[in-house]
Amino acid sequence: MPAHLRVLTLNCWGISYLVPKVPERFHAIGEELATGKYDLVALQEVWSVALYEQLVSQVEDVLPYHHYFYSGWNGSGVCVFSKHPIIGVYQYRFTLNGHAHKLFHLDWYGGKVVGLCRIQYAGTEINFYASHTHAEYDRVNDEYKAHRVSQAFELSQFIRHTGHSADVNILAGDLNTQPFELGLKIIQSNTGMGDAWLGAEHKNTEDSGMTWCPENDYHAGCSDPAMRLDYVFYKGSARCRVKCVHCETTMHKVPGKPFNYSDHEGVLAHLELEKVSEPSDDNPGNSANLPDIPQHDDLLSEAVSIMDEAIASTASVRWFYGVVLLLSFLLFLLISSLSLPVILTLLLNLLSAFGILWSFWMGVVVTETERRGLLATRTSMQVLLQGSVKKRN
Repeated sequence: MPAHLRVLTLNCWGISYLVPKVPERFHAIGEELATGKYDLVALQEVWSVALYEQLVSQVEDVLPYHHYFYSGWNGSGVCVFSKHPIIGVYQYRFTLNGHAHKLFHLDWYGGKVVGLCRIQYAGTEINFYASHTHAEYDRVNDEYKAHRVSQAFELSQFIRHTGHSADVNILAGDLNTQPFELGLKIIQSNTGMGDAWLGAEHKNTEDSGMTWCPENDYHAGCSDPAMRLDYVFYKGSARCRVKCVHCETTMHKVPGKPFNYSDHEGVLAHLELEKVSEPSDDNPGNSANLPDIPQHDDLLSEAVSIMDEAIASTASVRWFYGVVLLLSFLLFLLISSLSLPVILTLLLNLLSAFGILWSFWMGVVVTETERRGLLATRTSMQVLLQGSVKKRN
C-alpha cells in the first residue's frame, strides 16, 4: 500500500513590532497546524525564538518533532515541524546573502540557509529540505541578482550532494523566484526535482497557484502582480516512487477574522510514496534521470555570465570606497591645520575617522569577501560545465 504525506510550506511574516498582528496571526497559525492535517511543515520568517516556542507548545500533540535552524544575527527564520521522527539535521549558510549596510533589506541579518531534516516514515528515509532565499526588492534593477542566482545554485548543489542516500527528497519554502526565472530553473535542472504544483494529478480549477496575491489583505495598494514564490519540490529514487496526488494554495484568511495568516499564501502538497520491491535503473524516480544536459549547460553558462558581471562591478565599488577613504583622510589632515572651535573640531574628527574606518572596512573587507564569494560560485559552475563536456565527449 502506498504511504501518503501532506507537506505544507508557509512564509509566516513574523517580524515582531514591524508588521501587523504578529501575535494574533501566529496563534492562528499554531491552531491550524494543531488540527493534525499535516505530516511535514516548513515555516519561514519565524524570526523570534519566542514565536517558535509558542508554535511548539501549540502543535506538540500532533507534530511532536521539530527543529529551528539558528543562523545570522536574529535567526534564519526557518523551522520544520514533523509528525514523524527527525533522526538527523544539518544546515548550510549561503555564501552570498545581501549587504549588512542595507538596513531595510534584512536578508543579511537573517543569515539565510537551506536546512535539512532526515525523517523516518513508513520504512523510508526522507531528506526534507527547508529554505528561504534572498528577496528581490526591485524587478527592474535587481542589485541582488548575482546573490540570488548564487543561492539557488548552492541550494541545488546542497540537495544534489546530500540527497543520494535518501529514498525521497522534498524541498519546501519561499524561494523568492518565479518559475520562469533563472534561479528556479537551476534548482530544478541541477536536482531533477519535480514541482508539486505542476506535477499534481488534481488541482482546484479556481486555484491559480499564486502565493503572493493582490487579493491578500496585506497587499492593499501594492503594485506588484500576482507571483508564485513558494514551492514544494519532490524526487523519488530507485527505491521509492513519488507522485503528487493533489496540490493547492492554502491558509488564506484566518477563519472568523478580518485578516490573513500571512502576506504569503501557503502551499500544500499531497504526496504518494510507493516503495519499490526490486529497484531498477528504469525507475523514473532514479536520481540519474536529470533534465537534458544541453539545457542544463545553457542555464549554468547564463549564471556564469551573471557572476562575471558582478565580479567586474566589485572593482568599481572598491574605487568608490577608495575615494571616500582618501577624502576622509584629507579632511582629517585639513582639520588638524585649522583653528576651529573645540566642539566643531571634535565633530569633524569623528566624521573623518568614521569615513576612514567605514570605507576601509567596506572596500577592503566586505567588497573583497563578496568578490571571493562570487568567484567561489562561478568556479563551481565552471567545474560542472567542464564535467558535462567530458561526459558528452
